[in-house]
Amino acid sequence: MSSSDPLANSDPDYASPSEDENQPRSSGRRVPRKPKKVSPEYLRRVALHYLDRYAATEASLRAVLKRRIRKSATVHELDPDVPQWVDALIEDMKRLGFIDDAAFAQTRAVSLHRSGKSSRAIAQKLISKGISGDALDGALLAAAEELGHGDDRRSMDRAAGVEFARRRRLGVFNPSPEQRQARREKDMAALARRGFGYEICRAVVDADDEDTLRDRLDLDAL
Repeated sequence: MSSSDPLANSDPDYASPSEDENQPRSSGRRVPRKPKKVSPEYLRRVALHYLDRYAATEASLRAVLKRRIRKSATVHELDPDVPQWVDALIEDMKRLGFIDDAAFAQTRAVSLHRSGKSSRAIAQKLISKGISGDALDGALLAAAEELGHGDDRRSMDRAAGVEFARRRRLGVFNPSPEQRQARREKDMAALARRGFGYEICRAVVDADDEDTLRDRLDLDAL
């Protein structure tokens, strides 16, 4: 079964083709049902369905539940205890280990760093997922330590900037000296848009070779 909605398969708000008499059996698509009335059991099914498919933060799960609640409210009267049901469900998912913002943030921070994201870009990405405060600071620190930078986020950014430049063939990683010179400003802008500071941008575009770049950024290995 497939649908443009990523939550369609086995979702409590979707019916299979055989359950919807108006949907052609040959289409193989699930179709929306009439929204269900919100209950603790319904919210739990929605949460487990979502968490079975996606790594989630508390904020992202709350957003999913709120969308379903709003949808249900267009048809059904909401129970006044719905906010308490949501809070209790969130706490239960945390107790069971299905939600762990700190672990999510650390794993995502490491992954984003390895893809060439600056600490600033990583922080912005995590904030968009509802991570903030101590969880955000802890994730960046844990990522730096796990990747061998100690607690030095500047070193973390330097390594990420080099990795990004290598993958995009910016500056010193462009094999054509003529192209390097012609693209100097564009390459610096590309690095700056990813959140890298002027020191890293200049080093990448001005270094004569990788050894020089390593020396300028005080990195042991590239």
